Amino acid sequence: MARELRLPIRTKRLHIREFLATDFDSVYQYSNHPKVTRYLFFGPRDADATTEYLQDLLVSQKERPRTRFELAVQEIASGRVIGACDLSLIEAHVVDLGYMLGIEHWGQGYATEIALKLLEAAFNDLAATQVIATVDINNKASIQVLEKIGMRWEATFRKHRRLKNRWWDCHLFGLPREVWDASRTSATHSTHNSHTA
Repeated sequence: MARELRLPIRTKRLHIREFLATDFDSVYQYSNHPKVTRYLFFGPRDADATTEYLQDLLVSQKERPRTRFELAVQEIASGRVIGACDLSLIEAHVVDLGYMLGIEHWGQGYATEIALKLLEAAFNDLAATQVIATVDINNKASIQVLEKIGMRWEATFRKHRRLKNRWWDCHLFGLPREVWDASRTSATHSTHNSHTA
């Protein structure tokens, strides 16, 4: 059965929506920086690669059933697209989570804000039983985000892929639905108890 994300997704500071052709300048600006793409399998993107990426995204939005939801991260205060995030159905009920942000928006808690909302969407909208994320073993900032949102290390893939003239060693993080459900139930009880104490 086809599953759809309810879009847009809003957080306190962000608007997560479908990409538009008019997002070219913003996408080019954040994804052509070598530090932003250092731990990603692609990039930095030049103008041609950005054009190809956006065209591919716009086509993927029309696919049915849709298995890839790559979305724009728009800062509400400025109205600017400052990054991207994605949920991909890699098996019937297994969803892969990812995110990237322009370098000027690092260290502000945006990645955690995005990842928490993506978890909710994966479990609620896409009926995931497991959410996973693969991260370069040297990407300490992203590993901290995954741990903060409740994902746990499951495995290390040595020589996971060969790209950019090197082999990539990657950690696999995962979160089963029952663990996520239990954490939400626990949080609800804690909140209720604090109100009634």
